[in-house]
Amino acid sequence: MGRLIKILTSRLFFCVLGISLQLAFILVPYIMLREYYVIIDSATGLISAIVALFIFCRDDPLEYRVSWIMLVLIFPVFGWTIYLFFGNKKQNEKERLQKRNYQKLIHDIWEDETSRARSVDSMKDPDDRVLARYIQRHSNAMVYANSDVIYYPQSDRAWQPLLDALEKAEKFIFIEFFILDKGQVLSKVIEILERKASQGLRVCLLYDDIGCMFTLPSNYYKTLRKKGIEAVKFNPVRPRLNPRLSYRDHRKMCIIDGNTVISGGLNMADEYFNKSIRFGHWKDNSFIIKGDGVWNYTLMFMQLWNFSCPNEYIIRDYAKYAPDCSISSSDGLIQSYGDSPLDSDCVAENSYLKIIGNAQEYVWISTPYLILDSAMRQALILAAKSDIDVRIITPAIPDKKAIFELTRSNYYQLVESGVKIYEYLPGFIHAKMVVSDDKRAILGTTNMNFRSFFLDFECATVFYGGKTVMDVKKDFQRTFERCRIIPADYRNSVSRFRRVFRGAVSVFEPLL
Repeated sequence: MGRLIKILTSRLFFCVLGISLQLAFILVPYIMLREYYVIIDSATGLISAIVALFIFCRDDPLEYRVSWIMLVLIFPVFGWTIYLFFGNKKQNEKERLQKRNYQKLIHDIWEDETSRARSVDSMKDPDDRVLARYIQRHSNAMVYANSDVIYYPQSDRAWQPLLDALEKAEKFIFIEFFILDKGQVLSKVIEILERKASQGLRVCLLYDDIGCMFTLPSNYYKTLRKKGIEAVKFNPVRPRLNPRLSYRDHRKMCIIDGNTVISGGLNMADEYFNKSIRFGHWKDNSFIIKGDGVWNYTLMFMQLWNFSCPNEYIIRDYAKYAPDCSISSSDGLIQSYGDSPLDSDCVAENSYLKIIGNAQEYVWISTPYLILDSAMRQALILAAKSDIDVRIITPAIPDKKAIFELTRSNYYQLVESGVKIYEYLPGFIHAKMVVSDDKRAILGTTNMNFRSFFLDFECATVFYGGKTVMDVKKDFQRTFERCRIIPADYRNSVSRFRRVFRGAVSVFEPLL
């Protein structure tokens, strides 16, 4: 009963109720005119066919188009309306202006204030050059050396280093997370942020409103502002039909003085540091970069911050936030990039595809959700059929049961084609990472699903060579030992009813 009351009094309930009432208002006239069944039915069928044809002719991924077409054909009127507001990426003038402003911010602030970025053409490995050139061109992300990297295979090991870094801040702190959840972790961090703000440091905190829907009060940003923290909700949820509702800020980063950044899969919540247990052992990772390589993260933050914040909080003197301490040498190169749904480039997915396609010996992937489009599925299958050691780690204990079923529905063709899938037995694995051939690795916030690839703001770092790549490989090797492997005949062990259920639900998986 308590859980039901909590749901019925939540912001999400009232938002869903508001949107449902708007949909009902659109659908009522259609229902009332059902007495003209033949005319209405014929018109509905014709409009559905036209809308389906329109969707099919779009440039969106095939699976995304098929899902919307099925929705439009199975649920006429309702399907058109939902597609109009949430599926149709054609933007009105206001949205086009917002997109132009976001893109303009790239040109305004995306300068190498360190003057130490490496030329892509100077990279020795031709595959690295191709990947780095693509990311730089489509995400404005430069390549850096002169950086120290510490990799934490378990995010709770980063807890004390995070606190230590915050305590040492002298100029500013930029924080951006998808989820903030009241508990030990957030309380301690806010305590430090409040103290630092009182000492005159600029403290900016950006968090996603949907991500914090059940974890924070709707006016929590006002509470933080009273403490001297410049707090902003990204894309606030309002109870009205709005295509922007689909865009979420899934990034995680904590930048201190422009010289240190902490990022990875972790959110600012107790479960990510195993201070509370919900789904068994929470396996996550994080990393700290110090030196010139922090600059890309600072740029990413300032771009989305200025796009989201009120005028009085806008950052204007960008160079002020550049790193001022450089590491004299490093054993590899790094390139940190962001991905945005406001452009047509799927940088996160394409970077994965590049690494999978270039693999010569192995490519290992960890992801909490495995919901693939045809391009990613075929890339994995082709690599496996080319005798590349392709392995994917997913959770054995789900955090969302429906998504877990969709993840497992993607096993069939992969394991039958030689891809090895491992499920992490102790609990939920939230780490998002890939490593290949002892040469390159990607760590960041991107899940292998449609939402991360097409609808979310994400961030990640490519590590070209060096100790971090080998640290990630060792983490995989240790994790494999705590997993069960999915057999090649997995399909036969699944009941027919469950296979049908998964197949039916998977039709709409790109929309989730």
